[in-house]
Amino acid sequence: MIESDRNEQAARERTVKRLWADHDRLRLRIENMYADKLDGRITGEFFEQCSAAWRAEQEAIIRRINDVRSSAPAPVETAVDALRLTSRACELFEQQTLSEQRRLLQLLIKNASWQQGRLRTTLFEPFEILRHSNLESSRKEKELTGAGRDFEIWLPRNANTSDPSPSSVSLGGRIYTVFTA
Repeated sequence: MIESDRNEQAARERTVKRLWADHDRLRLRIENMYADKLDGRITGEFFEQCSAAWRAEQEAIIRRINDVRSSAPAPVETAVDALRLTSRACELFEQQTLSEQRRLLQLLIKNASWQQGRLRTTLFEPFEILRHSNLESSRKEKELTGAGRDFEIWLPRNANTSDPSPSSVSLGGRIYTVFTA
């Protein structure tokens, strides 16, 4: 996937390079024709007619270059790096100074208040949309049986538990619960 992305990027770069070469070729034509006009080899009218057409071509080339550049998606490597960074966000947040943590929270949180002993937050719009989307995804996934969300059944229990159930197995000083169908 990354190799395919690199190939697409290289193809876009080749296209942009070719378009710039076409643009420069037209610029040189206009410059040479201007010298011919100054030397009296062509009329001013002919120069204006040809140079206007070539300048229009140059503008079209610039638009195509901008289209190629703007239509290019972010490289896959950038997306992968963003995912890696996102997965380390909590760890990195804790490593920041208090002032840096405060700056990040001010960027994210629009309003915060205590209600019924719980902290309630309202995030700024793009983050609130993400929170709502994540809550909806989580809610829908919980509705599906066997969706892999029941992680607690795989967590080890403390070996000091006074009443291990008959469906428990002790390994290495920890008690693991075994569920059978």
